[in-house]
Amino acid sequence: MLRPYCLPLLIGATLLAPLACQPDASETATDSAASTSATTGANGTTSTPTTSDGPTAPTTTTGEPTTTEAATTEATTTVEATTTGGPPAIRCATITNEIVCKNEETCKWSGVVSYAYGNQGCQGNVTPACVDKTPTGAASAWYLQDEGDLQVFEYGYTPELDAEWKQCDCDGPLACLCTSVTEACPERQEEYCGFITTEIGCDNVTFMGANTCDWFKVSPEGPKDDMCTQNPAKFRCLPATDAGKADCTKIPMPPYPLCSQDPMPPALPPIFWRETNGIVEIIQACGPVPVGFTQCEAVDTPDQPDECGCACT
Repeated sequence: MLRPYCLPLLIGATLLAPLACQPDASETATDSAASTSATTGANGTTSTPTTSDGPTAPTTTTGEPTTTEAATTEATTTVEATTTGGPPAIRCATITNEIVCKNEETCKWSGVVSYAYGNQGCQGNVTPACVDKTPTGAASAWYLQDEGDLQVFEYGYTPELDAEWKQCDCDGPLACLCTSVTEACPERQEEYCGFITTEIGCDNVTFMGANTCDWFKVSPEGPKDDMCTQNPAKFRCLPATDAGKADCTKIPMPPYPLCSQDPMPPALPPIFWRETNGIVEIIQACGPVPVGFTQCEAVDTPDQPDECGCACT
């Protein structure tokens, strides 16, 4: 007797057939051999009978992607990740909280130099800040000005900052000129020095690590009319080359006009002049040279105003 081994055939929850039974394995092998052996008919031809071992097992869908589908999905995911670049990079310089900064893998809590500019010149302080662990780009200076509140920071690299921050240039605030990375901006040097109203403060003004201003006594002599005025001289902080230098000794001058006679006494300190807004200004300096002024020559020239002699009054 056959001992059936029965399997229920299901697609989803629907029963396709009551039972599909297979005979014993040994009997199946015998039947199979018989069904595949050739028989010879009366006419001498060979025929192979067609037999059926039972219904074909149905194809079921499990919902899992095939190998090809999985590879395609993985490739698509890779392309998307490459295209989008993953999550946005953390901008360390925008983080103001120390704990948050330290919890970011690419950031560290360190310090940057902040600058202020006032009557005492440039003042720099190290300010705690969040910076990149692996900095990139050149050193840079940035400023933020909001309703009178000014911040200027100098970084040893080029950070990613919010749009409100502007990189220091010649149009930035005067504190930008205090940094070691801002360009010279010669057109703003007189404004830079002129903001200072004290001699001590003027002596403290530096640019790129060098003194750039000096304290001068400026005599306004009125229009270029070869006449000296009695307008009081004013001390001013002005841009200068060789600032802070003193290579001669100031001596009392003889009364005017003796000091203006040709040739001018060689012991007198150099005298410089310029014309600004129609006013001739005279400076006597011993060492530093005021930027934008011309040194008076001992021998008068057509272009040199006689006001050069007014400095000895």
